[in-house]
Amino acid sequence: MMMHRTAKVLVLAQVLLAASAHAQAAAPAEPPKKNLEVSGNAGFAQTNGNANALTTNFGNKLKYTLKGWVLGEDLAFFYGEADNKVNANFWNGGVRAERTLTSRIGLFVATRFDRNVLQGIASRFEEGFGIDAKLVVAPRDRLSMQLGGSAFQVNLTPGSTATMKRNFPAARVGLDYKHNFSELAFFQQTAEYLPTLTESGVYLVNTESSVVAPLSKRLGLKFGYLVRYNSTPPIREEVQLKKTDTFFSSGLTFSF
Repeated sequence: MMMHRTAKVLVLAQVLLAASAHAQAAAPAEPPKKNLEVSGNAGFAQTNGNANALTTNFGNKLKYTLKGWVLGEDLAFFYGEADNKVNANFWNGGVRAERTLTSRIGLFVATRFDRNVLQGIASRFEEGFGIDAKLVVAPRDRLSMQLGGSAFQVNLTPGSTATMKRNFPAARVGLDYKHNFSELAFFQQTAEYLPTLTESGVYLVNTESSVVAPLSKRLGLKFGYLVRYNSTPPIREEVQLKKTDTFFSSGLTFSF
């Protein structure tokens, strides 16, 4: 009887091993993760005749991953003219390095530069640091949150003055959400809140919304909307400038 039961167990084990081997062979291999991801976008429009207008925008993003480190770079540029008068001149770019501690937590340092002439900002430099926590990691959805601090150095355009300090430290709270409709189509929303630590009621808010619809594996259409809010904008020619600037863009995007 014991020999009979042992034989049955051995036969069952062989069947299970064969089924497991067949399942592993049939399962599709996961595509290798890319160490380098690069994307860029550009748009252009021009009007002549009764009204003359020119608008252009371009940008790029780079992400490099290696042995627990993530290095990122991004750039956005908007320029516009109407009847030979500049109505948009905006630059925003930065570099960020992140060290992965766990699958959900990382430490980062970053530096950024932006220029918004119509809001009286000739140049604004930022050095920041903090923690990046991945709150949601799902097949189609990603949500992360950043907590940290920054130091700012601001230079104003000629003729502009500011009631807030030009060099100041600030806290940082950021969110980054991405939803994939398919492998190539997605919606992404980022937002950051930067309150100064030396003055009450003074803060910056920056958001970016973008939608990408693929035309091919490498090429797609991108629609973007940026919001730049300054609670205490500069004053130019005794007139306080508006607190909110928005930038809408559309154009072609490529990635590899």
